[in-house]
Amino acid sequence: MPIPQWQNPSLSVLHHPPPNLSLHQLKQIHAHLFRRSLHDDPVLVTKLLSSAASSGFVVPFAARLFLSVPSPDLVLLNSMLRAYVRSPLPPDLALSFYVAHLLTPGFVPDTFTYPCVLKACAALPHAPLGRQLHAAIAKDPAGAAADVFVLNSLVDMYFKCSDPASAARAFGAIRDPNSTSWNVMMSGLSASGDLRSARALFEGMTDAGRDVVSWNTLVSAYARAGEMDAAKELFDRMPTRNLVSWNALIAGYSQNGRYAEALEAFRALLASGGVEPDDATLVSVVSACNGVPSLSSDTVDQVVGLAKSSRSVSVSTALLCLYAKAGRIEEAREVFDRVPHKDLVAWNAMIAGYSQNQRPGDAIASFQSMQKLGVEPDAVTMVSVVDACSQLGALGMGEWAHAYAKKNRIEMDVFLMTALVDMYAKCGDLDRSRLLFSEVPDKDLACFNAMIKGLAIHGKGNEALELFSSMEGAGMVFNDLTFLALLGACSHAGLVAEGLELFESMPSSYGITPRIEHYGCVVDLLGRAGRLDKAYGFVKDMPIEPDAVVWGALLGGCRLHRNIELAEVAAQRLVELDPRHDSNYVLLSNVYASLGRWEEVEKVRGVMKGNQVSKELGWSAVEMDGTVHEFTAKDRRHPRTEEIYKAWDAMVERLEAVGYEPEEALSRHSEKLALSFALIGSPARTAIRIVKNLRICSDCHRAMELVSEVEQREIIVRDRSRFHRFHGGSCSCGGYW
Repeated sequence: MPIPQWQNPSLSVLHHPPPNLSLHQLKQIHAHLFRRSLHDDPVLVTKLLSSAASSGFVVPFAARLFLSVPSPDLVLLNSMLRAYVRSPLPPDLALSFYVAHLLTPGFVPDTFTYPCVLKACAALPHAPLGRQLHAAIAKDPAGAAADVFVLNSLVDMYFKCSDPASAARAFGAIRDPNSTSWNVMMSGLSASGDLRSARALFEGMTDAGRDVVSWNTLVSAYARAGEMDAAKELFDRMPTRNLVSWNALIAGYSQNGRYAEALEAFRALLASGGVEPDDATLVSVVSACNGVPSLSSDTVDQVVGLAKSSRSVSVSTALLCLYAKAGRIEEAREVFDRVPHKDLVAWNAMIAGYSQNQRPGDAIASFQSMQKLGVEPDAVTMVSVVDACSQLGALGMGEWAHAYAKKNRIEMDVFLMTALVDMYAKCGDLDRSRLLFSEVPDKDLACFNAMIKGLAIHGKGNEALELFSSMEGAGMVFNDLTFLALLGACSHAGLVAEGLELFESMPSSYGITPRIEHYGCVVDLLGRAGRLDKAYGFVKDMPIEPDAVVWGALLGGCRLHRNIELAEVAAQRLVELDPRHDSNYVLLSNVYASLGRWEEVEKVRGVMKGNQVSKELGWSAVEMDGTVHEFTAKDRRHPRTEEIYKAWDAMVERLEAVGYEPEEALSRHSEKLALSFALIGSPARTAIRIVKNLRICSDCHRAMELVSEVEQREIIVRDRSRFHRFHGGSCSCGGYW
């Protein structure tokens, strides 16, 4: 096997050491210099020092190389100064080197010295020192004051030190500005926010003087300022474009929320030929995909195909977010697992992906894995963790997350505080939710909306309306989500007149056009209140085509009030719109069952079987000693199953004595098993909190009311629709569920 040239170097290799060498390789070359008595040759040491600097070994190796030369010349001094400036070391080290070695007797800085020192000064930034350097340049006997390279650095330094007036004077002193001069001036004006002057400077340049950098500088400046129409106009005028041009346009559209146009520009880039997208392109494109409500599968596949070949953590994280948004969480996990060095942003994306896809257990498990690896969470992490606790309805776990954030001094910004307000409400502790809400210093609309939703699911409709009135009095501008929350609050509290008034005032008083979801809320409002004929009339008169949610709301009202004729109409429309959705059939089946029409129940089940529709598995969960225990109907997986069943059977006997008439088919529903486990596993008279993924049935609802009375316990159940607080034989829902 031949020996690599750097291990057996000839004299020519010593004169030209290759770039990007390892520290071990650099030391071997240095050893060969010693063996040949060339270790103090300024020329060779300068070349080796430059190679060390380009490989990232400024300190201590490059510094030791410099000190090994007893009488360094100006070239070696400039090389060492350049190494300091280009390194990630603090810029004041470069300035200290300049003062210690280049301002000593026998040395006069030249046109290679000043740009390095000015760059270090700009990095600090330090305007007074920059002016001293300017004065030295003006007096320089070697003609630095006339050197365009030096003056370009001077212009850049003044802009970086926030002194555009001095930058303009320095630019005016350049006798024959080159393209870099113009671009530095234009870039500085743009960065300082003076786009008008930057554009005037650009238009004053000759066509020959403008290069692609000039065009790109101005396009990027307009994009950063959010002036995308001006950026596009310039982009279209460009005589030649490179990848930087396309990236500036695509990133500008994406960062300014114009996602469809970002994707259109990306497709144009691919069609242009000759320019291949890079990691920066892909980050912008995938971010745009995440912002578009719906994407064609072709676009997703095209973007994913390009992004998969990238090894960038940023691209992988953006791709992970895209998969998560599309509900393809397993593919998101595959991308995450391929990232070699996962940073906090990647972990946050994965945890948020799980939380957004209703995988709260996986979100919390990922958070725990992140902690074990020593990655410190931030407020973004905790928002997703708190949201996961909200989904689980695990109050104890949510309290732990809150305490963890406080203990680790994670910033309690409005986003995290809003998540906590939402979590406490969804976990049944409305008082704590109210208290936290009152402590948020600068409440935004999302925070108010979260509090209104919390009040709504607890049946506190009047309190939600009072909060809305206070918001209106404070001059807040509402969005459509505010009215969704308010209409939900009216629906759960039976406030029909108030809800209808709110709906009718949306376009006239608040300039908000109702969406299909708002119409669904009104149908739900009327249906829960038993005004089914009015609800049906409302559906028929809607200016937009009713969707499955609207007909589902009507069918829900029919179930509650046992209106079989209208239920069949609603169910028929639902099956036409969404024949594979199980809840449509289940609601109709429940209406028939409530009236004892079991033959029709069997027919519905037959239709479901024929359409290959499987009923969503119902589950209920209860938290005990920091562990969430989950049950399904007729579940026998729990280690205390026999004890749970016997305890419930004994409870049924007690309930029958106070008028309970159990339905045998519903005797092993998941919420009953969860309740039974909580009764035998928790101290007497303590509150019991249960989370259910489906709407609680009438039989279970009645059983909970009676258990709360005979056991003298508060039972809090969060079902798909709302909270039920059972106490003393009654429920807070008042029949509205």
